[in-house]
Amino acid sequence: MLRIISLCTSLLLVGCVQHGSNLLDTAPKTKSDTPYPTFEDPYTETTEQENTTDATRALTGPNGELKDDDMRKVSEQLTDLGVVYHEVSGDQLVISIQEKVHFSSAKAELTPLATNLLDKLISVMSTKPELALVLDGHTDVTGNPIKNQNLSEMRSNEVRRYLLTNKLNASQLYSRGFGEYLPLCDNETMLGRKCNRRVEITILKIHW
Repeated sequence: MLRIISLCTSLLLVGCVQHGSNLLDTAPKTKSDTPYPTFEDPYTETTEQENTTDATRALTGPNGELKDDDMRKVSEQLTDLGVVYHEVSGDQLVISIQEKVHFSSAKAELTPLATNLLDKLISVMSTKPELALVLDGHTDVTGNPIKNQNLSEMRSNEVRRYLLTNKLNASQLYSRGFGEYLPLCDNETMLGRKCNRRVEITILKIHW
């Protein structure tokens, strides 16, 4: 009887060793191999939390305010004043004024229509030193390209001069000229050339 019991015990032990080896070979080796995982990778979770924090930080100012809050208020004011604009969304909201400051051929003098638009923008910008106006001057293709480059800069500087005269800060104003190289309309027609003699205005936030 003792011999039979010893034999059975030996067989059981041998079977356990072989079975254990098979279990190690077939056990899940990665998280994706587990049919119903009950755990999460702590490193992945930490990375996701950090990414979320970075994204939130990119959208808020030092006091937790949303970056676009001020720009949304500007949009509302422009609407109330009847100024047509287009919102350009990216890392932060930028407002492109759809109405242009237009000029006579070969001239850089502001018209009453132009000063009316600028006066509206002054009323919005004068209490918001954190905002800036980008002034982009353009010409049609009439005349010499070098002279047109100078004329485009004169036009944007004339708009800047008017804004400075009416109490806007120099740090809020950025003027530049593009000559004849960025036409908005067809230069083959009189109306197209008139359309291209312009200064375009963009509003953006420069600091908190």
